Amino acid sequence: MSRNIVITIGREVGSGGREIARKVATLLNINYYDKNILDIVAEKSGMHKAVLHKADEKAANPFLSSYMVQPGEYGTINDRLFWTQSAVIKDLASKESFVIVGRCANYVLSDMDRCLRIFIYADDEDRISRIKDRYMLDSADIARKEIKQTDKQRRSYYQYYTDLKWGTSEGMNMLISSSYFGINKTAEMIADIVKTRWPDYAQKEDDKSAENHD
Repeated sequence: MSRNIVITIGREVGSGGREIARKVATLLNINYYDKNILDIVAEKSGMHKAVLHKADEKAANPFLSSYMVQPGEYGTINDRLFWTQSAVIKDLASKESFVIVGRCANYVLSDMDRCLRIFIYADDEDRISRIKDRYMLDSADIARKEIKQTDKQRRSYYQYYTDLKWGTSEGMNMLISSSYFGINKTAEMIADIVKTRWPDYAQKEDDKSAENHD
């Protein structure tokens, strides 16, 4: 049985989920996957990276011809991306420990015992502030619109490819407010949970650290 550990991070836009995920990966000294996983998918599927990025975390729409696959092939580009990406995620989980953002990874790895499934949310005020900073916006109304559209897209994608409800405790071990704990503390808390839940992993990291100082 694999002794690898995977932390999946679902998130509301503007919650700081990506930043938290990167910090968790650094704290645990494991790999971080987000859009970089599309490079692996492109290599395995032969699909062009630009096409994959366009379809990334979007639900399939068979009425959009630009997303249809070649004649004789089943499904849309979005479907093929999800299927291949899911296979890649499962394969990686059998080989290494990592943190992954989005991509229905909590659902894809629902059968994995050593998997911590987290959803990050935040207060509207903090989300608006982050989106304004990210896109250099002056208007809170424009930021609020961006939040609404992106959350809608993520919800549609998640609920299209899973039988779970996005943004809830379904399929998750924990929902965490980054507004309440802060970005750094949230990351530290998740890393501590991993070490507490799987002491053998913490011991392995301690042994590795000792070897590096010999």
